[in-house]
Amino acid sequence: MPDEKDSEFKRSGRLFAAVAVLRLLADPRGSLPGPEAFTGKDSPAERIDDLKSDPYNALLEAHKRGGEYAKAATAVFRSIPDFLERGLIPSKTIGERPLADFTAGYEAQLAKYREDHKGVLD
Repeated sequence: MPDEKDSEFKRSGRLFAAVAVLRLLADPRGSLPGPEAFTGKDSPAERIDDLKSDPYNALLEAHKRGGEYAKAATAVFRSIPDFLERGLIPSKTIGERPLADFTAGYEAQLAKYREDHKGVLD
C-alpha cells in the first residue's frame, strides 16, 4: 500500500513493481526489470506499458502454477487499486527528481513483496 506522502511518481514506481512482480509470478522464465528500466525520458505510464503484461492474465497464469505463487499473485493483484486511489499515473516525461521518486517507489514495493512472500520472488 502506498504511503499517504508518496508523490505521484513514487506511486507509479510502486505500481510498476506490482505489474512486474505479477509478470514474474506468471512466468518463471521471466525476470524483474533491471537498471535499464530506470533510464531514459519517458513517462511512468509508458514504462508500465513497456512491461507488456496484462495483470489479469498474469494472475491466471500464476494460479496455474499453484501454491505460494497463486497466493502471492492474488495479494499483488489486490494491491494494484491502492496505487491508483489518489489519482492516475502521470503521462508526463520523467525528469531527474521524479525518476528518483519512481525508482524509490519500485524498490520499496519490491522489498515489501519480497518480505511478504519470502522464497517466492528470490
